Amino acid sequence: MVRHGTIFALSAGTLISLGLSAWLRAGPADDRDAVITATLAVQTALQQGRDHLFRNDPKSAVYVLESQLAHINGNPAYLALLRDAYRALIKELKLANQDQAVALYMQRLQILDPGAILDGGALRPAHSPAPTPPLVPSSPPSSPAVAPPPASTPTAPPPEGATTSATTFPTSANTTPAAPRPDRIARGKLDDAEPVATLSDRRGAARGLLARAEEEFSNRRFREASLFYEQAHHHDPECTVPSRERWAYCKLYRVVEQINQSPAGSLNWDELEREVRQAIELAPRLEYGRYLLGELQRRREPPREAAPPVQHADRGANGWAKAETANFRIFHNQPRDYAEQVARVAEQTRVAMFQKWFGQAGPDWTPKCDIYLHATAQDYGKATGAPTASPGHSSIRSEAGRVVRRRIDLHVDDPNLLSAVLPHETTHVVLAGQFGEHPVPRWADEGMAVLTEPREKVERHLRNLHRCRQENQLFSLQQLMQLPDYPEPRAISAFYAQSVSLVDFLCQERSPQVFAQFLRDGLHTGYEAALRKHYGYRGFDELQQRWSQKAFGSTVASQGP
Repeated sequence: MVRHGTIFALSAGTLISLGLSAWLRAGPADDRDAVITATLAVQTALQQGRDHLFRNDPKSAVYVLESQLAHINGNPAYLALLRDAYRALIKELKLANQDQAVALYMQRLQILDPGAILDGGALRPAHSPAPTPPLVPSSPPSSPAVAPPPASTPTAPPPEGATTSATTFPTSANTTPAAPRPDRIARGKLDDAEPVATLSDRRGAARGLLARAEEEFSNRRFREASLFYEQAHHHDPECTVPSRERWAYCKLYRVVEQINQSPAGSLNWDELEREVRQAIELAPRLEYGRYLLGELQRRREPPREAAPPVQHADRGANGWAKAETANFRIFHNQPRDYAEQVARVAEQTRVAMFQKWFGQAGPDWTPKCDIYLHATAQDYGKATGAPTASPGHSSIRSEAGRVVRRRIDLHVDDPNLLSAVLPHETTHVVLAGQFGEHPVPRWADEGMAVLTEPREKVERHLRNLHRCRQENQLFSLQQLMQLPDYPEPRAISAFYAQSVSLVDFLCQERSPQVFAQFLRDGLHTGYEAALRKHYGYRGFDELQQRWSQKAFGSTVASQGP
């Protein structure tokens, strides 16, 4: 039997504050004053060095960093920045054919990174030492110590073009589904295109993103750091070479987080394994990667006793077979084992989402949720009237605050059905009817559903967030939260990006359950009153400032399109 439980969280070493040990050793006041003066000078040089590198001025960065070398007491972050400054300066000097200066700084670089000699000029270092103590346990636990929580964060990518709607269905369990006529639906495919930039623009952007990644890593915000490493690599693959080990650690951290927070049936095990293998390739000496790879391979299948009981009915005259669980009826023309996989993912996601957002197991659904598995996108479009480009949609009908019909339509030729589309749509169904007579606001409904997706899919939206900000497409948060429905198609990309980012931000500020209570109160008493009650914010303006600081490192409010 496959063993399940929580994988121990990875722990990065804690850096001792610069100058602390010297402070403790210093006795007389004069000595302490000297320590303070030296520490402030070092911290100032560190910040100035980062600023110079960000502005593509490695010569000034090297000058200011070297000026305080005598006082840094071996600080690894300082040395890592100096190493990167040497590399950037060497590139600049080589282009200027200043061979004598190149030789001088290569000699200094090799003291910090002996592997630099292998690349003939610091362009492709063979290996860079970590700027922090070891990032992962040298001896990972042989078995999980704690069972996984029953409800955390399953992850599933926002189905591109996925839609939800409030719908009345003329079909029944025994007939081929007719096309629903939704009251609210948006079928616009999200635009993930990024603007074309020159090589110098990309390299400049990469340096800024890399600086953000290193800052987030030093603050132990590994998910955010991974996002910035990936963005930097996208702009300039060379720039992330010195950060391979830190980036690899972030990848491993994200995999562990997904395993511990997601129902096993909703995980894309192949995708997680690819992520771990990429981390191993980036940093072969991180032994935890090999341990985690083995753990993934052991956990790919959930224990048989955890699977929900499924009752099957053979195909009727209309060609639809049925698989039924406590809360779902799956109508399909697929093999039974595939229908059981769908049932397992749906039930596990339902349990996880109730626990995550509401802190308890939800009551059995009456009526059950019907899931129609169409064989192809063409069959799906013909039966539902939805665009064939959409991977699926959920449809809800409510009367007096009570859900009287639940339905999900999917097509099985979508490769992300089990790992992405089904958990996303099941989340929409879970949320329906949980806020009294009020429908779930679109921004919250989509943000909460997208956060059930694999992290790299979530990060696609966060990349869009930065692009939309540059193009002045973002809404103010007050506009976003007061939208009555989906926005017009040209704004759909910004809508998804901001919705995901805002829900994620508020969940990190408190917890998913506090966010759900905030949402419930906001729908009844107004969002500003709910913000004061649950987050201590004075209103939309303060929320805008706090969110902007988290999302962009600034407090500038972005106005809507």
